[in-house]
Amino acid sequence: MAPRGSARVRLPHIEPMLATAGPLPSGPGWCAEVKWDGARAIAYRHEDGTVHLAGRHGTDFTDRFPEIAQTLATLPGPLVLDGEIVVMSNGLPSFSALQGRIHRTRAASVRTGATTAPALFVAFDVLHTDRPLLAEPYLRRRAVLEGLDLDRPGLRVPPTWTSVTDAYGWTREHRLEGVIAKRADSPYTPGARTRHWIKVKHLKTADVVLGGWLPGGTTGTTVRAVLVGAPVEPGRLTFVGSVGTGFATTERRALAATLRRLATPLSPFAGTAGALGLPRGTEIRFVRPELRAEVEFLELTPAGRLRHPVWRGLRE
Repeated sequence: MAPRGSARVRLPHIEPMLATAGPLPSGPGWCAEVKWDGARAIAYRHEDGTVHLAGRHGTDFTDRFPEIAQTLATLPGPLVLDGEIVVMSNGLPSFSALQGRIHRTRAASVRTGATTAPALFVAFDVLHTDRPLLAEPYLRRRAVLEGLDLDRPGLRVPPTWTSVTDAYGWTREHRLEGVIAKRADSPYTPGARTRHWIKVKHLKTADVVLGGWLPGGTTGTTVRAVLVGAPVEPGRLTFVGSVGTGFATTERRALAATLRRLATPLSPFAGTAGALGLPRGTEIRFVRPELRAEVEFLELTPAGRLRHPVWRGLRE
C-alpha cells in the first residue's frame, strides 16, 4: 500500500531504443556492453506487485517466461528495465535454445521449458523508477541501475566498458555475439534507431558451393537468393542455407546470367526438395555445383544451417 498522502506512480509504455549497425566507434565519450543473442524485452514492475514483460513488437512474454516474471516480482517497484531474455547453453547465450522456449504458450509446455531450459533477464538499462529517467545520460542511468541491487537468480546486470576496443576483444575471446557501443551522454530515445547506439557483430566466414538459385524480378533475370551447400562427395552437396542479402543490384543480374549457363534439371543437394525448407511452390533453379563463394554468418544452427548469412562474393 502506498504511504498516506502519496500518489501511485503510473508506469508509461516505453518502446525500446534501437541500435544502428556500423563500424566500431573510436574516440572519447563511448561506453560498450555485450550484444546478447536473445530477445529484446521491456520489464515493468508496478507498485501493486504486478509484472509485465513486453517484447519489442508488442508480444506479451510474461506468461511464457514465468521464472523471469517471478524474479521481477521480488523487486521493489515501480520500475521499468530494458534488457534481453537469454537462454544459456554450455555457458553461452543460445538463440536456438531461446527459440525452443519463446513460442511455447500452453501452460504445461511453458512449465517444462522453464525447468529444462531456464531463461534469465539481462537488464542493461533502467528507464523509470519513481520518476522517468529517459532524459538522463547513459552513464547516469547506468549508475542508477547498478545501485538497484538486482543480483538474484534469473536476473543479471551485465558489465560495461569505457573502452570499446577492450569490450570488442573480450566479447570475441568469450565467443559472444558482439558489442553495443553507447554514447556516454546519450538520453534514451524510445522507438528510435539512433547512432548514439552502434552495434558491431563478430561474424564468421565460410566457403560454400552454389547449388541453386531463386529467380527475382518480373522476368526472373536477377538473383533473389542463392542456395548453398558443403561438398559431401563429387557433385553432391549438403544444404547449409539460402543467401539473399549482401548483393549489389548489378551483381544480382550478372550472377543470374552466370548461373543460367550452369543450369541442370537435377538437384545437387542430398535429400528431397522439401529438406531445403522453402515454401511450397517456390521456383528453384538448380545448377551444377561448380562455383564457390564466400559468405559471412553469425553461427551454425544445431541443424547445420548458416544463421544470418550475407553474400561476400564469388571465389576465384
